[in-house]
Amino acid sequence: MKRFSIGLAVSVLSISLTSCATIFSGNRQSVRVESVPAEARIEVNGIDYGTTPATISLKKSLDTPSILLRKDGYETKAFSPESTFNMVSILNIFFPAGFIVDAVTGAIKKYDPINYNITLDPARSASNR
Repeated sequence: MKRFSIGLAVSVLSISLTSCATIFSGNRQSVRVESVPAEARIEVNGIDYGTTPATISLKKSLDTPSILLRKDGYETKAFSPESTFNMVSILNIFFPAGFIVDAVTGAIKKYDPINYNITLDPARSASNR
């Protein structure tokens, strides 16, 4: 009986330390980045993610990632994806410790919208400055 009680306590503790948004939504999310003109370099927090158009996987965190689009002959454009509260985190009302885990992993939020179409401005020439 004592062994069953310990096993039950460990199980309840394990469940209460899980987080609903982390389990159901994960800590990464795909975001689609397109640009006009196409084939701009995508850089997220200093890391190259290829060229537009592309679907990139962003890590969720409390910090918002900074995305740069670069293309020769055009001004570099910076933007940050918008985020909202991930409603799945509400399920943590049954396991309050899950809010902490979701916050630490970033799963407490989600990127919304997930599609970005960015227009790059032509670079100003030295004679136009």
